Amino acid sequence: MKKWSLIVLAVVVLVFVVVLSIYPRVRAKPALRLYAGAGLQHVVDKLASAFEAESGFRVEPDYGGSGLILARAREDGQADLFFPGDAWYVDRLQELAGSVAERATVAYFVPTIIVAKGNPKGVNGLADFMRPDLRIGLGKAEANQIGRVSAAILSKTGFDLAKRKPQEALTVNELGVWVKMNAVDAAIVWDAIAANMTNDVHAIAIPNEQAIVSDVVLARLAGSRNPEAAGLFLAFVKGAQGQRILQQNGYRVSVP
Repeated sequence: MKKWSLIVLAVVVLVFVVVLSIYPRVRAKPALRLYAGAGLQHVVDKLASAFEAESGFRVEPDYGGSGLILARAREDGQADLFFPGDAWYVDRLQELAGSVAERATVAYFVPTIIVAKGNPKGVNGLADFMRPDLRIGLGKAEANQIGRVSAAILSKTGFDLAKRKPQEALTVNELGVWVKMNAVDAAIVWDAIAANMTNDVHAIAIPNEQAIVSDVVLARLAGSRNPEAAGLFLAFVKGAQGQRILQQNGYRVSVP
């Protein structure tokens, strides 16, 4: 009898251990998959952390140039959210895949020139980009929004950089690092990138008549495995707390 009691006890303990091991996995909320532009990385990490604290839902961002994440989001039929550097990419995703279920403009990007702290090369504006002594860094137009905007701005102002052969970056974050590390003398980045590098770079505003502002749109995707949670994140980012987090981290939340 004692032997059978021990066997029953062992079985009960084993079942209890198994249940405990699988219970957290059963109860855990699935993470939301977010494709986000590299220029938003600084603030998306904070938005995701604050959203998880409030809702219990994790957000797993996948960062890259807007052109790259457009391709990833198009191929990923179960992606939850798409957050590129401009509304153009959201429009393009809808044209290519018809997968945008809901969208909202939550911030604005303004292109800005950055140079090394103290401006040792004496850069005053876009006209200096034609100086042969200046090493220029620009985004790659096919890869990211800052590259598309920079090309449009320079074309609009009549500058031909074909002979200058600027160094081209796959993400806007690389451009900031290049200026900081003295790999280039000047680059065009987003104002939010410059705002988060004030200890390392000097920012030079591009005049309003030359600048092109990007509308930063967050989209909930139709293939989301958890559309309710994805919608909650969208509402959070465009709501008071999300807008405050964006603003506190150097991102514009009102039209420039």
